[in-house]
Amino acid sequence: MHSLYQKARCPFCGVEFNASIKSVVGDEAEVACPNGHVFTISISNSDFVLDCEIRDWERFSLLPQSTQQAVLEVIQSGRVPPDMQALMRRLRDAGVVVCT
Repeated sequence: MHSLYQKARCPFCGVEFNASIKSVVGDEAEVACPNGHVFTISISNSDFVLDCEIRDWERFSLLPQSTQQAVLEVIQSGRVPPDMQALMRRLRDAGVVVCT
């Protein structure tokens, strides 16, 4: 499973830190600041993917080599660049890529 990091500022103590995001509910994630304050941050689900894998290698292999590499980089990094969002959505809808 991949963890993502997003800059956040604690609303209680004001410290700015890289919040580790391990799970998302809707467009929110619960995080804790280095001082232990727990709060919710808003994130955009279309900007990242968590715990993804390729399920249909046969159809995946039909993609151009450069596209395959780009998809693998998205899965590895967890970040979906704006120019890859439509493709990742289509691959998920088709069952080629599964993200939990």
